[in-house]
Amino acid sequence: MRAVAQKRSQFARQSLRQLNSTTKLSLLNQIELAPPDKILGLTEAFNRDPNPDKVNLTVGIYKDNSGKVTTLPAIARAQRIIDHHDVLNRNLSYLPIKGGKDYADSVKNFLYDESCAPSAKSAGYQNTPNYGKDLLANNRISFTQTLSGTGALAICAKFLSLFVSKKVFIPNFSWANHKNIFSSNGFKEFKNYSYYDAKTGQLTVDQWLKDLRAQVSADSSKEPSCIILHACCHNPTGLDPTREDWDKIIDTINELKMIPIIDMAYQGMESGDLIKDAYVLRKCIDPKYVCDNGIFLCQSFAKNMGLYGERVGSLSIVSPSNAPPTVKEAVDSQLKRIIRSIYSSPPGYGSRVANLVLTDPELKQQWGKDVQNMVARLQGIRNDLAGNLDWSAVNDSQQHGMFFFTGFPLKTVQKLRDEYSIYLTDDGRLSLSGINDSNIEYVSDTFKTIRQE
Repeated sequence: MRAVAQKRSQFARQSLRQLNSTTKLSLLNQIELAPPDKILGLTEAFNRDPNPDKVNLTVGIYKDNSGKVTTLPAIARAQRIIDHHDVLNRNLSYLPIKGGKDYADSVKNFLYDESCAPSAKSAGYQNTPNYGKDLLANNRISFTQTLSGTGALAICAKFLSLFVSKKVFIPNFSWANHKNIFSSNGFKEFKNYSYYDAKTGQLTVDQWLKDLRAQVSADSSKEPSCIILHACCHNPTGLDPTREDWDKIIDTINELKMIPIIDMAYQGMESGDLIKDAYVLRKCIDPKYVCDNGIFLCQSFAKNMGLYGERVGSLSIVSPSNAPPTVKEAVDSQLKRIIRSIYSSPPGYGSRVANLVLTDPELKQQWGKDVQNMVARLQGIRNDLAGNLDWSAVNDSQQHGMFFFTGFPLKTVQKLRDEYSIYLTDDGRLSLSGINDSNIEYVSDTFKTIRQE
């Protein structure tokens, strides 16, 4: 009898394990296949393409005329210094949750002092007070190192959804990952505002402001709305509002008590001037704007330093002027809590490189030249491509940054991939640095052909 009982018990345990295994498998079997990433997924398709003439114009990475991703001279010099430095090169311990103090100090100084300094004559605002320096002096900036701009946006979205708002306005042409980031971090309500007219190739600032007024006024809830603002080099159109337009936009945002989220991934890549391109930040921190729920800046050194794979960026939150010190303390503590639950602490090497460039006068000067050289080459490619195409409907003369916006509909973009092995993003955006002397004729001729069909 005991033997029979043991066999039954063994059979029962085995059956239970099989049931649990089957249940787990059946739940996994219910998972739907996620669509490929709208940008990075195209590189996978490109790599599978056997066509020897294929051209990848999808990912926003700066390449030289030979098609290689190169290290900027300032970054290469900084790397050599670090690699031969006993302490910096050998210290592989964890950074603090919000990143190292040296990095925080140098980036805050760059963003809120240098980028806001009235002595920056090239920016054309010599008589403007340095409001950023006042923010630093009054300890109103909560700062954390992040995993580049994407990480900054993710931490920003998580923080806002937990404590402030789950509603965000996104321009009707925007970076494909914006909605994904915010929906994955607690946001529930998404609204669009008019930004670009595909028929005319022009910005629609007046309609943008009408959209905001109408939709915010119609919202009866007390929850404030967030709004994503591309600081410069709008992705994907490359078209940015004028300073006069920005003044009206930020006036309206403040009037409607919206929460500005500044996405500054391309500082310096519009004009070649790192300081000039920070106008939206300078405007938003003007003390005439109350901003009861703070100002959020998501910033990255991926593009302007070429530190793509090192994932070097930051999130800074400006507390309201009337907020007691306890507000910043609470914000800092919650940022730590969020980060600790995701990745604990940021990587060290890339932030050490960025910090060295920002604090060494010679390296910083070289970095400024590197940015100017990148912008000059990209603008040259834009001019050459536009000259070859002569598109009256594409506002190429006012586009800036790493991308050229063709305005091609999705069916045309798909045809370019399938029949010509030229890869653009779904919205018709192409990365200018993917064009070089060896392929510009093929790309131009193909675009002409496909427009005539």
